[in-house]
Amino acid sequence: RFRSSQSANNKAPIHRAAMKETLAAGLLLQAGWDKLIDAARGDGEGAVLIDPMTGSGTLPTEAALIACDMAPGLLRIASWRGNERGGGKNPHRYPPCIRWKDFSTVDTWDELIAKAAQRAKSGMKWARSSSSESGKRNVNILCNEKNPRAVHLARTSIRNAGLNSMVSLSEGDCFDWDLSGSNAGDVIEGRTIFVCNPPWGLRLTQDIDESWVSLREFLRREAGGCESWVLSGNKDLTKILRMKKSRTVVIKTADEDLRWLQYHIFKKSEVAQVLS
Repeated sequence: RFRSSQSANNKAPIHRAAMKETLAAGLLLQAGWDKLIDAARGDGEGAVLIDPMTGSGTLPTEAALIACDMAPGLLRIASWRGNERGGGKNPHRYPPCIRWKDFSTVDTWDELIAKAAQRAKSGMKWARSSSSESGKRNVNILCNEKNPRAVHLARTSIRNAGLNSMVSLSEGDCFDWDLSGSNAGDVIEGRTIFVCNPPWGLRLTQDIDESWVSLREFLRREAGGCESWVLSGNKDLTKILRMKKSRTVVIKTADEDLRWLQYHIFKKSEVAQVLS
């Protein structure tokens, strides 16, 4: 169920440290985002995803595509098909599956693409809507980034995927990102997942340390009563959070040995009870 946000015609510039789309989708599924979407479809109580250090926007973009029930690679295929009408060569016209012995015809492939496109259209309509019962938005995705260049890349990626109405991007240090202001009411306890891929270079610098301090303060202030997932490739940086992880998922990609860490953030009232 991996989704890819890349489009052959509208491919955004790639930051050299950008996360691969397939990895982002896999991390989101591991965090249970797809299950939260299924729950929102069933009871109308909404699903919220918040990324305080979004980088080039890969995690929120993939989260939106999952919420829309977008089939893997559908954006890329649709883009090539549009190019084909202008005389371009379509590498997806004759996919490898038509060479399978038990595969029927190219018409079958076209039918599958048409069904996938209809599902995505219906899914996007639902994701952009609000529940008639609760009045809450069915899907709400908020993200934030401090680096201006990364903000530009994130905006481009979100826009090219047609997700501007679903993904809200703020610019600034997450230390100062106050969700109780203009975003008041967006965090729904039990229906909100925080995800983050903060900087974790193997060589520590003061800037990287300060980023993790900002993340720690943001999660303590804004994520009370919610579940948070943080990707880390450096255990010394992880210690800066000063939080007890609930679960660890080992991720091996290229030459990196990473950890997808789950944290359950206590509400301030719960912390006070423990300390009293």
